[in-house]
Amino acid sequence: MNTAHLLNTASAVHPVEEGKPQDDARAFRRCLGQFATGIAIITTEFEGQPVGMAVNSFAAVSLDPALVLWSIRKESCSAQAFLSAQKYAVNILEESQTEVSRIFGAGRADKFEQVNWVSGLHGCPLIAPAIGHFECALEHVADGGDHHILIGRVLRFARFDGHPLLFTQGQYAVAQSHPSLLTPVAEQTLAPVQESSEMPLLSLLKATAQKLSGQFEEHREALGMTLATSRMFNALGDGVCTLDGLERTTYLGQSSTEDALNEMLANGYVTHADASGEYTLTASGQSKVEALRQRAMDFTSQKLKGLTAQEIATAKKVMDSLQTH
Repeated sequence: MNTAHLLNTASAVHPVEEGKPQDDARAFRRCLGQFATGIAIITTEFEGQPVGMAVNSFAAVSLDPALVLWSIRKESCSAQAFLSAQKYAVNILEESQTEVSRIFGAGRADKFEQVNWVSGLHGCPLIAPAIGHFECALEHVADGGDHHILIGRVLRFARFDGHPLLFTQGQYAVAQSHPSLLTPVAEQTLAPVQESSEMPLLSLLKATAQKLSGQFEEHREALGMTLATSRMFNALGDGVCTLDGLERTTYLGQSSTEDALNEMLANGYVTHADASGEYTLTASGQSKVEALRQRAMDFTSQKLKGLTAQEIATAKKVMDSLQTH
């Protein structure tokens, strides 16, 4: 292998953004978002009340002894509860649980009234469904800058069938087998044709959505948009919206929604009515939406070229049916 050639090739690739973390905290956070993580709800019981929050900092530490960790902001209103309770549970979310993630990420007072849960080994709430539970005893708290790092000893675990909900590049995602792992058609052993299940169709829809989004990226870049800001433009293009409403509509996490909104405010595309807590597009922001939607229409027309009206209508009917059931 020609190492020099690899180094020269790598040096020719220019970063989208770079710098020092202290100079641009949001850009630093976007770079951290290049590392895909799962999403977990950490729960405990404090002074007779359930406490919980969504995190993507959960990680394994050791198999023997069985240790895991996660981190919490020192300024978090839940920090005292988790530091004092000495026990906590980790609930690993399944790919369909974006709403659960949003509920526990938004700091809602009624969060435990919005989900199903049971008390675990030491009273810590276990959310159901989930694809994994870890019930832990707090082993050590380490200083992590503006965060506490909580290391826990796993006392009991439970694994359930399902696929994980992921978070990467400021948005929710799902896991799929890498294309290189798929067996070529020529090498497959022929088997009797069986009635297809729902899962292959859902996998196809997910793969198609991801591929089309990737192909549309050049159009977003031409308009100076990211995936996050394009979703925000589309949402605000339908009318005024609160911060919570934008988070629900765009399927972005809380921090990514706030980052995108701050960027749009700084560029003069959005205005904020403090009294109502609603955000609305400015005239320049509306022009951006119109340009984005025109590009989307042209892109869609190009992709649907060659399909009959009946085929398109059937596809729409299938997708509408999946969204309403």
